[in-house]
Amino acid sequence: MGFAHFGALLLMWDRPRVAVGDTFRAPTRFRGASRPAPIVGTVQRQTEEYLHQWWADRFGIERSAVWASVTARPHGMLGDYPGFFVAWRDAGLHVSLPAGVGPGVERELAGHPVEDLQQPGFWHDFAATRGIEVIGPSTHLYLDVDPGSGGGLRTPTVDELASLRARAGDEDWRESGFADAPADRTFGVHVDGLLVAASNLNLFDGHPRDIGVLVAPEARGRGLAPVVARHAASYAVREHGLARWGARDTNLASLATARRLGFEPFCTQLAMR
Repeated sequence: MGFAHFGALLLMWDRPRVAVGDTFRAPTRFRGASRPAPIVGTVQRQTEEYLHQWWADRFGIERSAVWASVTARPHGMLGDYPGFFVAWRDAGLHVSLPAGVGPGVERELAGHPVEDLQQPGFWHDFAATRGIEVIGPSTHLYLDVDPGSGGGLRTPTVDELASLRARAGDEDWRESGFADAPADRTFGVHVDGLLVAASNLNLFDGHPRDIGVLVAPEARGRGLAPVVARHAASYAVREHGLARWGARDTNLASLATARRLGFEPFCTQLAMR
């Protein structure tokens, strides 16, 4: 199976076209480090604050309100996305509303405890009454410590990527983010000259930090996903201070790979349209 890419899996806005918080920089001891630092299993405070602010900006709320209460606001940064976008963490849950949704939705949500709203089943019922589909839930994970690249990978050629796409299929190709990956931010594993696994980095907050992974069907089960993912994560952290990973909660293999590399779960998100 293809490993989930944040934007390709769920929403186009997950790869923002307008950068927010571009003043963020990696702590000096990680930026451009020639040797990988040990994985500590959690993002640093500076990174965590940056992520809190990024999510607050998505939902158009104050930093002090993010993950602290239940909010419902009309789409801001999501623009004309024709659906609902929901994310939760800790004691908070935030809903971005599509055009045409009245204040009744806000009142409806206010009548439920946050513990209920953080259950996917609530949103399946919510979507069913409106004749729309739930996409997700998905977990968003982040890493700001260089896991080390491992070496031995190279950038695949256009023809090699086309061959991988043909073998994996268009659905896995899109889900893993390759439809939008910049050509110079793609890394591959070759066996006997054949590209069998590749990773890419799409834009997150204006920088290539968002990881997607695709393994050829005939090469799955050999542990190649962590190899190519580690290389992409190392590049993102060393060059841009942060790497991001996302997968549906049902994609246990993808989530296990992320955790193995040291990614920290940050929040849960789903969409409805």
